[in-house]
Amino acid sequence: MSAQITNPSAFEEGSLGIQVALFIVTFGLYGIFWMYKAASQLDSGTDADLSPILVIVPIYGMWMLAEGAEAVADQSQLVIFLLFLFVSPAGWFLTQSGINGTASGG
Repeated sequence: MSAQITNPSAFEEGSLGIQVALFIVTFGLYGIFWMYKAASQLDSGTDADLSPILVIVPIYGMWMLAEGAEAVADQSQLVIFLLFLFVSPAGWFLTQSGINGTASGG
């Protein structure tokens, strides 16, 4: 069963440009913070049962984040997971774009 949005007000828009800049300036550490923040929003805003702190566990964290992102990204959990695993910026873009769209009511 795929995750469904249950609370659209739990999502906050984020600027992808600023996120990329922060990722570069912090030498990638912002990526860990972003995964935690995104997982927290997805945990609050979807029916996916996520543990946001576990996103720091590399493979499991990506799988868990992909489970929640499935509700906002119009892609399957497997596709999102594979993007995070092999083309991380694409998975990030897809997830954040879905969060932004949900936050703006789209």
